[in-house]
Amino acid sequence: MINKDSKFPGKDRSDKGKWIGPWMPRWRDSGDNGPFTTLEKLYAEIQSAPERIRAKRAELEKTGKYTPAGIKDMLKQIALSETVPDIRRAAAQQVSKFRREIDSRRAAFKPFEHDPNDLVGEMRRQEVRAWLRTMTPDERTKAVSHASDPFIVEAAISVPVELTGLLPSTRDRLSQLLVEQRYGDEIAGLNELDEAVKTVERAVDGARDDVREIIGMFPHDFDAEFKPIEQQIDKDAEKAFVAPIPIDVDAIAAQIKTLKFDERHLLIDLALDLQTAAVKAA
Repeated sequence: MINKDSKFPGKDRSDKGKWIGPWMPRWRDSGDNGPFTTLEKLYAEIQSAPERIRAKRAELEKTGKYTPAGIKDMLKQIALSETVPDIRRAAAQQVSKFRREIDSRRAAFKPFEHDPNDLVGEMRRQEVRAWLRTMTPDERTKAVSHASDPFIVEAAISVPVELTGLLPSTRDRLSQLLVEQRYGDEIAGLNELDEAVKTVERAVDGARDDVREIIGMFPHDFDAEFKPIEQQIDKDAEKAFVAPIPIDVDAIAAQIKTLKFDERHLLIDLALDLQTAAVKAA
């Protein structure tokens, strides 16, 4: 990794000055393994890739055997077959993985949890909402926004705004406030992971730009040859996360054999009905 002995290791800009960002000291896992460890290793590998192309150029030039056009063509072939695909493939897989994890965990955040069997709690929330409806819009917003008890906020945002008189924007703001209060540390951790992922994404763009510069290609020529490869790699990485779960036919057959005679016939009838429906739909 470039500047590996620095407090902020990494090449924070591409050769042409495109911002990448250093690897921040706070991006560390508590143990030897974890998302930050994986991403830091990837960040270092991505940034070292253009240096290998640069070293290859120097090696070819030193021999004196090749014309500038010949060197350019050889470097382009190396980049097409190895450098750029390796950079893109590793980044696409890991970035997709962590991006999905971040989105999934954020989507799971809820401003409150209500027990559907807690009738007393629901009655109390109804009382709060009835109290809020006696106020003017400004009074209502102020009462909820400055409530000393989170229960008042929960009661106000747990139903559609038509039942409380709150503005949708106020409800959204209060919901976000409760989420931050409940998951503050986890949100902060996810934000740091998000920034680390973005830094890796910028490192990919920066490395790509450096490879192009080292080869000596114009941006539109480089894109014409390399983008189709990169797009295919991105598609393959996306498919890897939505691939169907393989079916263990032998295990299913073994389970069917354990069924009683009548149960087997019911299963066969169901399968035939589904097959008939599929044929009709086609």
